[in-house]
Amino acid sequence: MKRRIMLVLFGLLVLLLSPSVYGVEGTLKLTIKPVKKRYTVFEPVQIQFTIKNISQQPVSLNNLSWQNGSRWLYALRIYDAKKNRIIPAGQYVFRKEPEPEEITMINPGEIFEHYLAIEEMYNRLSPGKYTLVGLYHNNPYNRDIDDQLWVGELVSKPVEVEIEPLTTEALDLYISHLRQGDDAQQQFRAMQILALHQEPRAISFLRGIALQETNANNTEAIKALGLIGEEAIPALSSLLVNLDQSRWPEIIFALGMTKSTKAIPYLVPLLLVKQEENISAWALKALANIKDVQSRDLIVLKLKDPRETIRQIAVEALGKSKDERFIPLLLEMLQNEFRANVRRQIAKALYLLTGEIYPYKDFQGKITAFNPEKDLSQDEKDGLHDYLARDRQVSKPEDPE
Repeated sequence: MKRRIMLVLFGLLVLLLSPSVYGVEGTLKLTIKPVKKRYTVFEPVQIQFTIKNISQQPVSLNNLSWQNGSRWLYALRIYDAKKNRIIPAGQYVFRKEPEPEEITMINPGEIFEHYLAIEEMYNRLSPGKYTLVGLYHNNPYNRDIDDQLWVGELVSKPVEVEIEPLTTEALDLYISHLRQGDDAQQQFRAMQILALHQEPRAISFLRGIALQETNANNTEAIKALGLIGEEAIPALSSLLVNLDQSRWPEIIFALGMTKSTKAIPYLVPLLLVKQEENISAWALKALANIKDVQSRDLIVLKLKDPRETIRQIAVEALGKSKDERFIPLLLEMLQNEFRANVRRQIAKALYLLTGEIYPYKDFQGKITAFNPEKDLSQDEKDGLHDYLARDRQVSKPEDPE
């Protein structure tokens, strides 16, 4: 009976996430179009959103949402050349605040256009080809809107853009900004651009900036080294020796950002039980970013670590791996784990891997069930949406109209 209830709950979630229900077919059509196909690094990518009413009745468009606070109206999901969704930059939110006066009526056959410029990004795009998928979230508001149809989430067909690298001459100029260091903002921008180009000539300068305790950009310099990748690992390892242990989490995180197996020998010693738990936790998170058999094996070993936090992080990493081979291991652990926090994390990992809700014992020893609506972040829900609707993921660029 419990199993049946769980399957019903899962079915309801899939219905909520399903594009065929979440965006009613035959009502509105969303199209996105970049102003141009090629951009340079840091250049704003301007996107036109066009919504056309293809139904036989008027539809209200709005930027309103009232589901546990305001959410987004227009957004983009961004995929790299390997069709991996970029996170956390994979969904840019352009408008959050509800404004009732901006409700727009769109009649049959009419179109509504809206331009968005991606100017400020948490994680800027490095040179390469990207696929963009547009989303429009037309939510019901907390009042009657003249019985107009609620459409839900609209998803566009994908389009492609290319981010072109800067010229060697331009990169030389940014390297000179690292040398001078007389303008903190100029230096900060130079670090970001050189990191996105994975420019090895910047490594020695970035290391020097990271060692300057009074430089406001020293933390950004460590992050930039991580983005440059494998060639920056020796510089990062030297920082572990030369900087205070309070700076280690930044350095460890950057070693994981390199996504290189050559970082593993520097991370393994930090996983030892005798190390401070915070340092071990960061090392484990860094290993989770290195998609390699060796790093996965090390994460599995940490499922039996005596420290609760370390076991939680190891379970979280396996849940995000999307590797179904870990399911039996996690099911066994769910039965034997003695800490409620870790049991909850196991149930969450199993849900991300299987889409099924697994019961577990809570803090009072009572049987409870993982609640995806409450216990998943919005990013996790979006990621699960992509995972469960793989056939809706990036296919081919939209044909020009």
